[in-house]
Amino acid sequence: MRDALRAIPDGDYERTCFVDGLDEPVRIQCRLSVRGDEVTADFAGSSDQVDRGMNVVLNYTAAYTNYALKCAVAPEVPHNDGSFRPVRVTAPEGSIFNPRFPAAVAARQIAGHYIPHAVFGALEPVLPGRVIAEGAGGIWLTTVRGAGPTRFVGVFFSAGGTGARPAADGLSTTAFPSGVAASPVEVIESTSPLVIRRKEYRRDSGGPGRRRGGLGQVIEVEVRTGEPYVVSVLSDRFTQAAAGYEGGRPGARAGFRTSPGSPRNRGGGVRISRGGSTGVRRSPKLSMTLPAGATFTLELPGGGGYHDPRERPPDEVAEDVAEGLVSRAAAEREYGVRT
Repeated sequence: MRDALRAIPDGDYERTCFVDGLDEPVRIQCRLSVRGDEVTADFAGSSDQVDRGMNVVLNYTAAYTNYALKCAVAPEVPHNDGSFRPVRVTAPEGSIFNPRFPAAVAARQIAGHYIPHAVFGALEPVLPGRVIAEGAGGIWLTTVRGAGPTRFVGVFFSAGGTGARPAADGLSTTAFPSGVAASPVEVIESTSPLVIRRKEYRRDSGGPGRRRGGLGQVIEVEVRTGEPYVVSVLSDRFTQAAAGYEGGRPGARAGFRTSPGSPRNRGGGVRISRGGSTGVRRSPKLSMTLPAGATFTLELPGGGGYHDPRERPPDEVAEDVAEGLVSRAAAEREYGVRT
């Protein structure tokens, strides 16, 4: 690990990125100071702690910082005490990455899973070809519970796309950095009254690039109780898309839709824009009550692309179109390829 760090030129390398947050976006400010065979990662300048459960305790901040550094500079080195010694992680007390007790931290992954993107972004100019573009980030956790006489709780995980790699496309519907596996449809349907009506790749969600970002997915859910129910989703990337690198385009932002019916909101004035019988949720994290018979659809975000999309080989673009990953319109608009 020390040999790998010593190969990085001494200097200070910074990256600022944002995630949606709840009341306002969360700023992630990462400064890497490399001196010889040691590095200090400082998160000064990041957002202050918030009164929601998305604060990140310092040991979690340190864990994902170390993980990102190992991925970038020494992935072959086993995790051990020695590999952590050259890395020092600091964050101001009272910031979202080092909150004061008794700050709420149960959903710390909402911000914490984006730490590797900030670390990679800081390293990208000095380690070209060694880091991946930004991806969907945090794993989505969807919770559904009965609001009528039938009581139940259904919980499942789902993932968007990773960022493109310098020499390969991003991974579709794959959780990074957590590595958490998505919940199988069979498990969801056998343990709750939820029915997955549709689960498929989200076309055009991967950020265009010579290396395309991984795709998100579309999941349509029905609740077969014939009664109202409450749904909440720990999710992100509704406003802050995953950035591409070196000319790559951002991935598609997330979406959440309900149809039919008129949802009744819970949790501090969540706004729903309605067009006919379809609602588009503006705040992804607060719970809402949906009427009997309503369905909801998760639209998970894609990862950012790498390099100019006009450099992608036309045969690879044509293959993406044939497989339904990229639309004909996007192939011509983004890649300059008519199929």
